Amino acid sequence: MRVCVVGSGISGLTTALKLSDHVGVRVVVHEQADHFGGRAGTDENGEHCPRFFMDDYSELLAILRTIRGYSGRSVFDDLEVVRRLSRTAASGWVEISHLYRFLAKEIPWSERVRLARTWRRTPLVAEQGGNRYGSLRNYSPGGLARMGANLLRSKTGYVLPGPTDDYLVKPWLGALRARGVVLRTGSRVTALAPGEDGVVVTAGRGTERFDAVVVTAFVPDLVNLLNASRLDHTVVETEHTHCVAYTIDLDRREKVLAEERPRLYSHSGINVLVQPRHHRCVVLCTLSPRTARQHVVAEITEFLQLERDPVTVKCRPNQRPGEAVFVGDYLHPEKLLRRAVHAVYFAGSAMRNSYPLDSAEGAVRSALTAVDAIRHDFNLGPVNTGMVATRDRPRTSEQS
Repeated sequence: MRVCVVGSGISGLTTALKLSDHVGVRVVVHEQADHFGGRAGTDENGEHCPRFFMDDYSELLAILRTIRGYSGRSVFDDLEVVRRLSRTAASGWVEISHLYRFLAKEIPWSERVRLARTWRRTPLVAEQGGNRYGSLRNYSPGGLARMGANLLRSKTGYVLPGPTDDYLVKPWLGALRARGVVLRTGSRVTALAPGEDGVVVTAGRGTERFDAVVVTAFVPDLVNLLNASRLDHTVVETEHTHCVAYTIDLDRREKVLAEERPRLYSHSGINVLVQPRHHRCVVLCTLSPRTARQHVVAEITEFLQLERDPVTVKCRPNQRPGEAVFVGDYLHPEKLLRRAVHAVYFAGSAMRNSYPLDSAEGAVRSALTAVDAIRHDFNLGPVNTGMVATRDRPRTSEQS
């Protein structure tokens, strides 16, 4: 059986990994960009965001246990529990025990109220004059409810000690290549032609027939593909939350790099993940009043008490909806096409899944749903037991 996976984000990589578990299944991954990873990928402008894994990413963490990582251990073993710091008016930087400042017992209630009021005044920085980045309105009641529930449940966060490409994407690609998965970059899928004997896929290299196709493209690219394929669908492209990220290499002599464990600093709508082993930090501007390079570098210099100019500063403006974070309502894969089409499946973090937020975990769970559907519809052969992911529970901060 041959399966085409459209997109190499977390959902696409998960789909390819799980399908390649099965004897006799050959997988080809088409990625339109010149690098793999989707929103987890790194390009010439740096990281998409500080890569962050919550403690309830059970499905993703189970997969990461099975992939040999940067250090020779598993990708999961390379993850580190992040120290979370927030700045208060009275005490300066305070290490907090909860993932979110508003729920951290170390921050006085008066400070939490001030934080809430600040967010209410400037919830969407794109509405501030002259800021072309920031956020756009696309919050739904359902999305806010899911976010609120997750705030109460998640307390610990894990991060990669260095570049996402090195610690996540490249090891994952290595695992896929070892299984015989074909990986193609610069290969944009432009049309699908489903038929009784499979799906003809048109991409950069011409056309190929596959027994099944799993589309993991983000919403705008999904809309374009379905329209070009003349498949009647219900998807509506809307604006999503946009932000800007900086990847900053620091001088090795900076004092903030003295401690090896990664730390996440949050203040004034700016989040800074310091990765000391790689002498750098990754910055995500979400609610900051300004996102210009000069302003952000000045803020980071003050936050981290830097004594020297940064070595390099890369800026990745996540303006395209395809690169954005989705905080609205989910798409329902089974209702996405107005008329059912054989052998075409959908996955991605914007798809309905059992995790409350748009995230890597949501992408994984939607991919697992698509894979289960293919297993059922095509009665796939046995699983190679040497490739099955374990189901150990994620480690706690005490175990790390």
